[in-house]
Amino acid sequence: MPTEQFRALELIVRAAGEAVSKEQFRVKVWQDRFVDGENLAEVISQLRRALGRQSNDREYIETVPRKGYRLDPQVSHSEVNSTQNAFVSSSHAKGMDEEHYRILVDSIEDYAIYMLDCGGRVCSWNLGAERNKGYTADEVIGQHYSMFFVADDIENRLPEKQLKAASQGGHHVGEGWRLRKNGERFWATFVVTAMRDSKRKLIGFAKVVRDISARKRQEEEVLQMEALVRRDRDRVTAAMESSIDAFYICEAVRAESGEIEDFIFTYLNSSLEKMVAITRDVLLNGKLCELLPIVRTTGLFDAYKRVVETGEPFVAEVPIHAESVLSEWIRVQAVRLEDGVAITASDVTERKLNEERLLHLAQHDPLTGLSNRTLLNDRISQAIERVKRFGGKISVCMIDLDSFKPVNDEHGHQVGDQVLMQTAQRLLSAVRATDSVIRVGGDEFVVVLPDNEAQSGIRQVSKKILAAISKPMVIEGQTFRVKCSLGIAIYPDDATEVQGLLSFADQAMYKMKTASKDLRPKQAQSS
Repeated sequence: MPTEQFRALELIVRAAGEAVSKEQFRVKVWQDRFVDGENLAEVISQLRRALGRQSNDREYIETVPRKGYRLDPQVSHSEVNSTQNAFVSSSHAKGMDEEHYRILVDSIEDYAIYMLDCGGRVCSWNLGAERNKGYTADEVIGQHYSMFFVADDIENRLPEKQLKAASQGGHHVGEGWRLRKNGERFWATFVVTAMRDSKRKLIGFAKVVRDISARKRQEEEVLQMEALVRRDRDRVTAAMESSIDAFYICEAVRAESGEIEDFIFTYLNSSLEKMVAITRDVLLNGKLCELLPIVRTTGLFDAYKRVVETGEPFVAEVPIHAESVLSEWIRVQAVRLEDGVAITASDVTERKLNEERLLHLAQHDPLTGLSNRTLLNDRISQAIERVKRFGGKISVCMIDLDSFKPVNDEHGHQVGDQVLMQTAQRLLSAVRATDSVIRVGGDEFVVVLPDNEAQSGIRQVSKKILAAISKPMVIEGQTFRVKCSLGIAIYPDDATEVQGLLSFADQAMYKMKTASKDLRPKQAQSS
């Protein structure tokens, strides 16, 4: 403000050649308000322009490195007194000629500086005022200064109130809308200072105005931007809170070495509370691995670390086996967010269970529950790979029920289905849990026996299978005796690949098959 220029010059003159520090300017000129180096340098520059140069071409005010500013020591003592008295005594600048005073005021183009009489009429008008408001001195001298106020302020008698406040308090500071000559509104800061004579009688007012429309627009733009950011943030928060997916943000916790040792929850939505059955109050600012140890055992913690370290997103479907998490399967998406991760976790349990059911149906016989032909090659191939790695032999048994077709023809498919289901159960009970029983056709089955070394063991299993199937079956009050034909292929003795083994076992089965007898039903004995 221009009043700050007057105070600064007064302080420098009073110092009489001693350096005045920035702290002294802050206390004496800006009255303990914040002042930065740029503001102070601007005031000093304007004072130098107003004062001009000495006869020796030196500045009146010189810079003292790391100390501040001072009056040139070469200025004589009488000149110092004259200059000091000039700026201490009154705003008429007695010790400085009228030309220097006019230059001082008129050189300040960024501020409107003008004097008012006790009634508020304009008495003086500088070039800054002309530039600021668009009026020449001839147009405003003698006019009431309310002409610069907007209609609402005039109606509320704001001009009179400002002068009254300055008269009572010495000065009045504020901001508000003002008018230019062309009717344009602008936002301004102002200081109205009451001027009194030596007897403390009010003789008028000095007013300093600065157009800060650009700053006001910037402030409004910042406020608008902040409002937009708040709106978008609120929208995102609302969307996250209404999402059925769990969403949370975690910040990395680093050891002294810089290594990530855990994460802290900094944001979460209500869906995460439901998924892990832990309240928001407990989760927020809590450590991820302490509250959910499952993230370590499932490898999620290491995945989150890699996201932070590499910036590469992570997506995976993870099976969960923990009482602390209510979902059996979750789909996790993690992206880096500064020094942390933003994570979306979706409960995909139902979909995964449906997929497993569909896969089971695709790979298993719906009647007997046994694996079907889809898994046959896979089971034999796995057994072959195991033998190649660890050694041993594999037995592949091909089994065909003799004369099964007449059962369906004479007794119906319901009885035939029961025969097949009982046969499946008997085959399962005749082999080990590590062996595979597969239904490959209507009445054809294959048994894969991995790690079957001795011939005696193979013969024993074969006899066990034949005996199990040949036991009488009681179905709908009738007893059936079922026989079967069986062929065996040994890996690697008989063949070294899947189709070769199946072909060899099939041929062996048909060699064993003789004149098959029809399944003959007879009445079940009553107990």
